[in-house]
Amino acid sequence: MVWLLHLVGDVHQPLHATSRFTANDHTNNGPGDSGGTEVKVCAERSCPRGRGTITLHVFWDGIPDSGTWTSMRNIITAAESLADASDAEARVSSPRLWLEESEQIAEQSVYAGPIKDGLGIYKITQAYRENAKEIADKRIALAGARLARLLDDALR
Repeated sequence: MVWLLHLVGDVHQPLHATSRFTANDHTNNGPGDSGGTEVKVCAERSCPRGRGTITLHVFWDGIPDSGTWTSMRNIITAAESLADASDAEARVSSPRLWLEESEQIAEQSVYAGPIKDGLGIYKITQAYRENAKEIADKRIALAGARLARLLDDALR
């Protein structure tokens, strides 16, 4: 069950569904950016001389956190504040389509300005942060709705 929860959640995080391959990427782990793990970003107001940088992947993995995931009560409150996923989207049961959605989001929004063609260090803007939060909240709600349907179908 834990593995299923993990996998359904992961396929809804855009950087778990893609890697970017460009002529400007020269990574330590071979071609591509390894799902954003090779792209460096500065998510704080300042990162003097590159200190305090994180990877783009870590930034996206950490969006839901915001310090709220410290207790079960906070987690429930945060989950209750999410908008419900649409029924039509929640009915999509193909993991392949879930991955394709995440890949498309990565192409259109994750690898958008201020993230450029290369490995960074890129400064995360407020506009990028707000868009990322909106996407993450929507994907979390959708993953939860799809997981619920998956479990309902399996236990029927």
